[in-house]
Amino acid sequence: MRKTGSFGLAAIMAAGFTLITVAVIWSDGAQAADSVSGKARVLNGDTLIVGGQVVGLYGVVAPGLKQSCLNAKAQSYACGTVAANALASHLRDATVTCRIRETDSYGRAISVCVRDKEDLSAWLAERGLAMADRRTGQAAYVGAETLAWGKRLGLWAGSFEDPTNRPRTTYNRANAVANAVADINKAEAH
Repeated sequence: MRKTGSFGLAAIMAAGFTLITVAVIWSDGAQAADSVSGKARVLNGDTLIVGGQVVGLYGVVAPGLKQSCLNAKAQSYACGTVAANALASHLRDATVTCRIRETDSYGRAISVCVRDKEDLSAWLAERGLAMADRRTGQAAYVGAETLAWGKRLGLWAGSFEDPTNRPRTTYNRANAVANAVADINKAEAH
């Protein structure tokens, strides 16, 4: 049987691990030229447009806009839309700075993004709005995900299909904004 006090210590340790991980990720040798800043437009729970560039949040995977999940009462809800809306509400008109790490096969600039020094990937994982992406070879946000799992927050309150291999839109410089708008319009139509 797990003692309450031991979970409290585990949560503190996981939070500390998350802060250390963010510092290491942020200082991972990227140059200032590899950054974009500006007001963010949320395309889905793990993809933004910042400074005119499509940016994927490093280390996390959120459900797609059309994905449904079950909550703690086994009731279906639009978990992908919930994640995207929560991120949009959290960001509002804030300036976001993203340090680009790489470009994925969909044309997204995979980046560690911060708002007032707050890592957005950690923010999503800690609230159970996204999963840690274990495919990256870096388990950067597993500690944050574990906090959400332990508290049964967001996705972890019920059941859901792993969003890791969900279908994605391919973005390129010429059609990034057009595709992003199309994705949002399709999701809102359904």
